[in-house]
Order: sequence, then C-alpha cells, then structure tokens
Amino acid sequence: MHTAILTTVNAPYQTMLDADQLAMAIATADIKLAHVGSFLTETPAADQKAFAGAFGISEEQLHNTATAFANWSGQSVALAP
Repeated sequence: MHTAILTTVNAPYQTMLDADQLAMAIATADIKLAHVGSFLTETPAADQKAFAGAFGISEEQLHNTATAFANWSGQSVALAP
C-alpha cells in the first residue's frame, strides 16, 4: 500500500518523499507541501486512513490536516467536513 501511495504522491514532483517524511508532513499539517495536497486529493480516503494509522497519526490529526488544506486551497477534500 505505501508504495502505491508514494508513487501517486511523488509522481508530479522532483523531490521524492519517503513514507516517514510524508507521515510527518501529514501529522504536522504541513499543508503547503505539495505532496500533502496530492495525498489528500489523489489518494482514496480509505487508503489515507490506513496510511495514517500505520504511522500513528490519529483520525483527528488526519481530519484536521484535511480541513486545513481544504480551507487553504479551496479544493474539495474527502476527509474534510
């Protein structure tokens, strides 16, 4: 699962993140990092939750990051209320 997510998230960017770096960016709501936007908009919600759980990111943290990104970007995000 992580490989598919990282392939999707890293595809459009020159800088590649590993799973730990992506997890840290999500956990800290680093919403201006383009990879986080790709994760929240191009990865299915169930996979986002599974990834977050595997890295100790609570659903609350994930929802907070999704909401912050949606508010900042104006994009629709599945996990943002």
